[in-house]
Amino acid sequence: MTNIAILAAAGRIGKLVRANLINQTDANVTLVARSAEQRLKIHDDDRETFVSTDLTDTKLVSDALKGQDIVVLAVAPHAELAEEIITAMHEAGVSRLIVTGVLGVDDEVPGAFGEWNESMIGGELPALKAGYKTLMNSDLNVTYLRMTWLYDDATELSFVITKPGEPLPGVQVTREAVSAFITEQIADGAQAYQNESIGIYEPGSEKFSKPTFY
Repeated sequence: MTNIAILAAAGRIGKLVRANLINQTDANVTLVARSAEQRLKIHDDDRETFVSTDLTDTKLVSDALKGQDIVVLAVAPHAELAEEIITAMHEAGVSRLIVTGVLGVDDEVPGAFGEWNESMIGGELPALKAGYKTLMNSDLNVTYLRMTWLYDDATELSFVITKPGEPLPGVQVTREAVSAFITEQIADGAQAYQNESIGIYEPGSEKFSKPTFY
C-alpha cells in the first residue's frame, strides 16, 4: 500500500487530492497543515492521519514524512521554503516530490497573456522563480507542475500537459483537473514526468488572452 503525504493539505487543491486518494485509491494519506486539527477532519481513521505544523518547522515536517513514498507539496514555494522542504525530505529519507507550482517561473508564457500573468503575479514572481530553481536543481525526484490560472468546476476535468521548453499557451485550468492529474500520477506510482517541469492547461483556453473569470 502506498503512503502519501500532502503538505499544505488544508488548501483547496490539497483537499481535492486528499478526497481523490481516499475515494479512488487504497493509499494511506498523511495530511500536513498549519492548525490541522481546526482546519481538517479525518474521514477514514484507518487510512488518514494529520500533522499540525507550519511547513517551516523542518523537524516536525521531517517526522511526518518518514515512511512516505510520495510527497505532494500543494503550494508553490519560495526559495527558503523550498530549502526547508528539501532538508525535511532528506532527513526523512524520501525523494519523490510532486509540486503544484505556478506558470511563468520558466519564462514560458508567450504573448499578451504572459504580460498579463506577470503583472498579476507582480513582485512575487522572482521569489517563486527562485523556489522553482531550488527544487529543480536539488537531488530530489521532482515533478513541478506549472499550473495556469485556477478556477473551480467539478464537471471540467480536461487538461493538456506541456513538456519542458515548450510554450504554455493555455490560460486556465480547473483545480479539479489538476487534482485528477495528480491522483492519476500517484495511482500509477508517479513513474511519469520524473525530474521534469511540466505545464498544465485546459484545452481551448489557448484562444483567450486571459482567464475567462477575469
